[in-house]
Amino acid sequence: MNTQAPGGPPMTPQGLMQMHMAMGASRVLSAAVQHALFSHIASGHESVAAIAAAAGTDPRATRMLLDALVALGLLGKEGGQYRLTPESRIYLVRESPDYVGALMEIDDLWNAWSRLPEVVRSGRPSVTVERQAEAEAFFPTLIRSLHVLNRPPARRLAAALGLGARHRGLRILDVGAGSAVWSIALAEADTDARVTAQDYPGVLAETAGFVARHGLETRYDYLAGDLNVVDFGAGRFDLAVLGNIVHSEGEASSRRLFRRLHAALASGGRLAILDFFPDEDRTGPMPAVMFALNMLVNTEHGDTYTLSEYRAWLAEAGFASVEMVEIGEEGMMPAPAVVATKA
Repeated sequence: MNTQAPGGPPMTPQGLMQMHMAMGASRVLSAAVQHALFSHIASGHESVAAIAAAAGTDPRATRMLLDALVALGLLGKEGGQYRLTPESRIYLVRESPDYVGALMEIDDLWNAWSRLPEVVRSGRPSVTVERQAEAEAFFPTLIRSLHVLNRPPARRLAAALGLGARHRGLRILDVGAGSAVWSIALAEADTDARVTAQDYPGVLAETAGFVARHGLETRYDYLAGDLNVVDFGAGRFDLAVLGNIVHSEGEASSRRLFRRLHAALASGGRLAILDFFPDEDRTGPMPAVMFALNMLVNTEHGDTYTLSEYRAWLAEAGFASVEMVEIGEEGMMPAPAVVATKA
């Protein structure tokens, strides 16, 4: 019998070993980023000897790693010289404005996932990145990569919500703002909008840098604190955004948060939620199912939730309607977005 999971190797002994060794590509990419090999090649070091000298790495080991990068399609090779691909030049050279390798420079996720067997036995995570100390250490690195990944869907969300067209001058609350990628797109679409970005103090320092990079400093306010206890006020906002928040908070915290955001919105205000949504029997799509495990090893209560669960919890919080808004599948956010409206 030769079955095959969608998008996976055939369920044969060879296919199973291929699945087990899939870690190799991850480690090749991480090692190359951690030694800045792409940046060294971009600087003109193109032979094994030159790249190894610039990186301070062993020449034999460097040659093996470079050849693996060629096999993975991340580099080209001709006459013993290594060349960047157009994509690696944009996304993997540290000096590029669209560099996504920041998260690959550290092994936090790798270390957490390596303890999955123990986490499954105990039900306890390896780390708790949602807590303030861990969040202020981990998220400034994470959001540098996520900002590039989520810019296209953020711009599509702004268009789908009618910002700058049907809606102008909105008061926007960005909860757990991170790099503010979602609210920056909203503010760029609605040039009269005013944004309040909420996050831990150590993360907001990074948020302000991204806001400044987009030239929006005069239109942002900052609300420092834990999203579970910070005061959002009452009836202050026309639109609140939860981008990549629910999956790390878990059910109980998110249901409380929905009720507090309902109170913070003005009549007719909307709450936009971006996250991973598994199907109703939780067997797919693969990114949503795998991300649930990512939350298992990295958070105390995190998970991914079905659309029917969101509908129930948002109705419970008092929202009058819930709709799904298609924003495409680019970046980390599979479509759709969940948009709930206050009566």
